Amino acid sequence: MTSNMETENKKNYEISFLTHSEEGVGVLVKHLNQLGAEILNEGDIESINLAYPIKKHESAYFGCIHFEASPDLIDQLKEVLKFEDGVLRYLIITPPFMKEGAPQAKEHKIETEKKKPSSEPTSEKGLSNEDLEAKLEEISESLSSEPFDQELSEDNQQTPSAEG
Repeated sequence: MTSNMETENKKNYEISFLTHSEEGVGVLVKHLNQLGAEILNEGDIESINLAYPIKKHESAYFGCIHFEASPDLIDQLKEVLKFEDGVLRYLIITPPFMKEGAPQAKEHKIETEKKKPSSEPTSEKGLSNEDLEAKLEEISESLSSEPFDQELSEDNQQTPSAEG
Protein backbone atom coordinates (compact mmCIF):
# COMPACT_ATOMS: atom_id res chain seq x y z
CA MET A 1 0.00 0.00 0.00
CA THR A 2 2.89 2.39 0.63
CA SER A 3 4.18 1.80 -2.90
CA ASN A 4 0.84 3.05 -4.30
CA MET A 5 1.10 6.19 -2.19
CA GLU A 6 4.68 6.74 -3.36
CA THR A 7 3.59 6.42 -6.99
CA GLU A 8 0.76 8.89 -6.48
CA ASN A 9 3.11 11.49 -4.92
CA LYS A 10 5.70 11.30 -7.69
CA LYS A 11 6.15 14.21 -10.05
CA ASN A 12 8.04 14.67 -13.29
CA TYR A 13 11.28 16.65 -13.12
CA GLU A 14 14.05 17.68 -15.45
CA ILE A 15 17.62 18.19 -14.35
CA SER A 16 19.89 20.15 -16.68
CA PHE A 17 23.54 19.94 -15.78
CA LEU A 18 27.14 20.79 -16.59
CA THR A 19 29.80 18.22 -15.74
CA HIS A 20 33.53 18.49 -16.30
CA SER A 21 33.75 14.97 -17.77
CA GLU A 22 31.53 12.32 -19.28
CA GLU A 23 31.99 10.29 -16.10
CA GLY A 24 30.15 13.06 -14.24
CA VAL A 25 27.01 12.16 -16.17
CA GLY A 26 27.30 8.56 -14.93
CA VAL A 27 27.72 9.81 -11.36
CA LEU A 28 24.56 11.89 -11.69
CA VAL A 29 22.57 8.92 -13.03
CA LYS A 30 23.96 6.75 -10.21
CA HIS A 31 22.74 9.25 -7.59
CA LEU A 32 19.29 9.41 -9.17
CA ASN A 33 19.02 5.61 -9.14
CA GLN A 34 20.29 5.33 -5.55
CA LEU A 35 17.67 7.80 -4.36
CA GLY A 36 14.89 5.87 -6.10
CA ALA A 37 14.15 8.18 -9.03
CA GLU A 38 12.79 6.63 -12.20
CA ILE A 39 14.67 7.96 -15.25
CA LEU A 40 12.23 8.63 -18.08
CA ASN A 41 14.50 10.09 -20.74
CA GLU A 42 18.14 11.06 -21.11
CA GLY A 43 18.93 13.86 -23.55
CA ASP A 44 22.06 14.01 -25.68
CA ILE A 45 25.24 14.98 -23.87
CA GLU A 46 27.20 17.71 -25.69
CA SER A 47 30.65 19.07 -25.09
CA ILE A 48 30.45 22.87 -24.94
CA ASN A 49 32.82 25.78 -24.40
CA LEU A 50 31.82 27.84 -21.38
CA ALA A 51 31.35 31.59 -21.58
CA TYR A 52 33.39 31.94 -18.40
CA PRO A 53 35.39 29.44 -16.33
CA ILE A 54 33.48 27.43 -13.73
CA LYS A 55 35.66 25.85 -11.06
CA LYS A 56 38.65 26.49 -13.35
CA HIS A 57 37.09 24.58 -16.29
CA GLU A 58 36.85 26.25 -19.71
CA SER A 59 34.64 23.52 -21.24
CA ALA A 60 32.00 21.15 -19.90
CA TYR A 61 29.49 18.49 -20.87
CA PHE A 62 25.91 19.72 -21.00
CA GLY A 63 22.86 17.47 -20.84
CA CYS A 64 19.46 16.95 -19.33
CA ILE A 65 17.61 14.04 -17.79
CA HIS A 66 13.85 13.71 -17.33
CA PHE A 67 12.93 11.68 -14.27
CA GLU A 68 10.06 10.90 -11.95
CA ALA A 69 10.49 11.21 -8.20
CA SER A 70 8.75 12.23 -5.01
CA PRO A 71 9.21 15.90 -4.05
CA ASP A 72 11.13 15.08 -0.85
CA LEU A 73 13.74 13.27 -2.94
CA ILE A 74 14.66 16.57 -4.65
CA ASP A 75 16.04 18.04 -1.42
CA GLN A 76 18.11 14.88 -0.88
CA LEU A 77 19.41 15.06 -4.45
CA LYS A 78 20.42 18.71 -4.00
CA GLU A 79 22.35 17.82 -0.82
CA VAL A 80 24.21 15.01 -2.60
CA LEU A 81 25.04 17.14 -5.66
CA LYS A 82 26.36 20.00 -3.50
CA PHE A 83 29.40 17.93 -2.63
CA GLU A 84 29.84 16.18 -5.98
CA ASP A 85 32.99 17.53 -7.68
CA GLY A 86 32.07 16.09 -11.09
CA VAL A 87 28.94 18.25 -11.39
CA LEU A 88 29.77 21.89 -12.07
CA ARG A 89 26.22 23.28 -12.21
CA TYR A 90 22.69 21.88 -12.26
CA LEU A 91 19.11 23.11 -12.40
CA ILE A 92 16.08 21.02 -11.41
CA ILE A 93 12.69 22.08 -12.76
CA THR A 94 9.21 20.65 -13.18
CA PRO A 95 8.81 20.92 -16.95
CA PRO A 96 5.51 21.87 -18.57
CA PHE A 97 5.04 18.75 -20.70
CA MET A 98 2.94 19.33 -23.81
CA LYS A 99 0.25 16.87 -24.86
CA GLU A 100 0.16 15.67 -28.46
CA GLY A 101 -1.91 17.94 -30.69
CA ALA A 102 -1.54 20.89 -28.35
CA PRO A 103 -2.90 24.26 -29.52
CA GLN A 104 0.62 25.69 -29.66
CA ALA A 105 1.56 23.24 -32.40
CA LYS A 106 -1.52 24.28 -34.39
CA GLU A 107 -0.68 27.98 -34.02
CA HIS A 108 2.80 27.35 -35.40
CA LYS A 109 1.26 25.66 -38.42
CA ILE A 110 -1.03 28.64 -39.02
CA GLU A 111 1.90 31.08 -38.81
CA THR A 112 3.87 29.15 -41.42
CA GLU A 113 0.85 29.06 -43.70
CA LYS A 114 0.47 32.85 -43.43
CA LYS A 115 4.12 33.39 -44.37
CA LYS A 116 3.79 31.54 -47.68
CA PRO A 117 3.22 34.03 -50.54
CA SER A 118 0.52 33.09 -52.99
CA SER A 119 -0.25 34.62 -56.35
CA GLU A 120 -3.71 33.03 -56.44
CA PRO A 121 -6.61 34.14 -54.26
CA THR A 122 -6.93 32.19 -51.03
CA SER A 123 -10.71 32.64 -50.82
CA GLU A 124 -13.61 33.61 -53.02
CA LYS A 125 -13.30 37.25 -51.90
CA GLY A 126 -9.54 37.40 -52.59
CA LEU A 127 -8.10 39.59 -55.33
CA SER A 128 -5.54 38.67 -57.95
CA ASN A 129 -2.34 40.68 -58.34
CA GLU A 130 -3.77 42.43 -61.42
CA ASP A 131 -6.89 43.47 -59.50
CA LEU A 132 -4.75 44.79 -56.64
CA GLU A 133 -2.57 46.80 -59.01
CA ALA A 134 -5.66 48.30 -60.67
CA LYS A 135 -7.08 49.23 -57.27
CA LEU A 136 -3.79 50.85 -56.23
CA GLU A 137 -3.70 52.84 -59.48
CA GLU A 138 -7.28 54.00 -58.86
CA ILE A 139 -6.42 55.12 -55.32
CA SER A 140 -3.29 56.87 -56.54
CA GLU A 141 -5.25 58.81 -59.17
CA SER A 142 -7.93 59.82 -56.66
CA LEU A 143 -5.27 61.12 -54.30
CA SER A 144 -3.64 63.26 -56.96
CA SER A 145 -6.94 65.01 -57.76
CA GLU A 146 -7.94 65.73 -54.14
CA PRO A 147 -8.03 69.30 -52.70
CA PHE A 148 -5.01 68.49 -50.55
CA ASP A 149 -2.79 68.70 -53.63
CA GLN A 150 -4.44 71.98 -54.61
CA GLU A 151 -3.72 73.44 -51.15
CA LEU A 152 -0.08 72.45 -51.51
CA SER A 153 0.17 74.09 -54.89
CA GLU A 154 -1.48 77.26 -53.49
CA ASP A 155 1.03 77.28 -50.62
CA ASN A 156 3.88 76.97 -53.09
CA GLN A 157 2.53 79.94 -55.05
CA GLN A 158 2.11 82.07 -51.92
CA THR A 159 5.58 81.37 -50.56
CA PRO A 160 7.49 83.14 -53.37
CA SER A 161 5.10 86.12 -53.38
CA ALA A 162 5.38 86.50 -49.59
CA GLU A 163 9.16 86.73 -49.88
CA GLY A 164 9.14 89.27 -52.62
